[in-house]
Amino acid sequence: MTDASWTLIDVTVRDEESEIISDFLWSHGVVAIEEIAQERGMLCLRSSVGEQPQEFLALLQDAFPHVASAIVQVDKSVSETWRQFAQPTWVDDDLVIVPQWLSVPEASRVLLIEPLDTFGLGNHPTTVLALRLSMRHIHKQSEVFDLGSGSGILAIATAKYLHCTALAFDIAHGAQKALHLNAELNDVTQVSWSEGYPQHTVDAVLANILAPVLIEHATRILSTVRNGGVVILSGMRLDQVDNVVKHFPDCEQLETMELDGWVAVALRKGEI
Repeated sequence: MTDASWTLIDVTVRDEESEIISDFLWSHGVVAIEEIAQERGMLCLRSSVGEQPQEFLALLQDAFPHVASAIVQVDKSVSETWRQFAQPTWVDDDLVIVPQWLSVPEASRVLLIEPLDTFGLGNHPTTVLALRLSMRHIHKQSEVFDLGSGSGILAIATAKYLHCTALAFDIAHGAQKALHLNAELNDVTQVSWSEGYPQHTVDAVLANILAPVLIEHATRILSTVRNGGVVILSGMRLDQVDNVVKHFPDCEQLETMELDGWVAVALRKGEI
């Protein structure tokens, strides 16, 4: 990448596959997706996935081996136009996520966000649902672990408005930088980066990741939260929920929320 260009990816798909591939991109925290029409019913999805596009394309190929993808260089003046169209995201009636370059609307609770060129604006349904459930089910002054933290907005929200101590981790390159930047924007100090899972149990785990990853990490997630603690699972489509939840045995299902076909679930780990 030069100073005058961004490194982006192009993913070429059939029209009928565009929604599921776009969901995959959104769930990995992309900021924007440009749809470029191609010939013979094909569509090019263009987006930024941060400073390590090769790593992301490897994930994409694992999930969709038949999909063609490429790394491209695009002039910054073109690729940054999405910022002109960004809007605040209302999580509920008094909690709003605001891109840091916009004016702040009147609200009692405001979260500022800077996605850099890697992460989303906090407006994807999976993030909104995880945040709603967190505000409802995580106790004040808890210790929280945000798994798949992206921009860090979930960890920061619990620290800012529930007075929690929050740890955050994401495999995405740039996540640690984004966490610290957004914590500073929100005047939050009780948020820390964790190199993987914490070595001790916490009061709550927030896992906003894809359904297959929730299943893969279920045992580790459960061992990280204390008995009686809360687990927030997000990143599932409606038809995936039952299969994911069954991998979290001995948990009480506290609440399920749905938004635009995405689902998040709040669980309480059983007392043993």
